[in-house]
Amino acid sequence: MKDLGEAYVIFNIKLVKETNGGVTLTLFHYVERVLNRFVYSDYKPVSTPYDASVILRKNKIIMRDQLRSDYWFIVVIS
Repeated sequence: MKDLGEAYVIFNIKLVKETNGGVTLTLFHYVERVLNRFVYSDYKPVSTPYDASVILRKNKIIMRDQLRSDYWFIVVIS
């Protein structure tokens, strides 16, 4: 095996090293490439509507299908 040094992109996810020692993951370069490929690079970005008064909480209920080990296999096959 050969050490290739620090990774900058893994699975189209760009890794950006922060000054505080953290790492930021971004898909910006991948999205740009896809937009250029399908000739949508000239479009302007728009804001996504967001209601700040809505409180988001983690779902505490585990669905029955999530407990099945072959759930993902069924989803991929169908």
